[in-house]
Amino acid sequence: MELKPYLIFQGNAEAAMNFYIACFQAEIVGINRYDNAPMEIPENYTNKILHAEIKIGSQSMLFCDILPDRPFVQGSNFSMSVDIPQVMEMDKVFNQLAVNGKVEMPLQDTFWGARFGILIDQFGIRWMLNCDLN
Repeated sequence: MELKPYLIFQGNAEAAMNFYIACFQAEIVGINRYDNAPMEIPENYTNKILHAEIKIGSQSMLFCDILPDRPFVQGSNFSMSVDIPQVMEMDKVFNQLAVNGKVEMPLQDTFWGARFGILIDQFGIRWMLNCDLN
């Protein structure tokens, strides 16, 4: 299991990511932009970051730009992302974290080849669980 902070921005994720790369001498692992997403995206958002990852030493940090029609609260714009290698283990962890919390996106197979879900636990922490199916 691997925990990663997931930072959410309002259109300036790439600038923030480049800033942290410079500060920490980090490396880009990958960048996916909204132009590859199977959903309707505002024209001015196609080049924004859907998902990106940088490596700082042996740790990763994740980034995205929230869609303009979604609520954004500065200071609460992060999630904990967890990569879990087995679906059954992920289902168990997801269900445990969801107790007295709120499921925002139920576990489901995704277009990027993973099982994925989002929830806010009973303490107000947003969790994104991901299991690579490839």
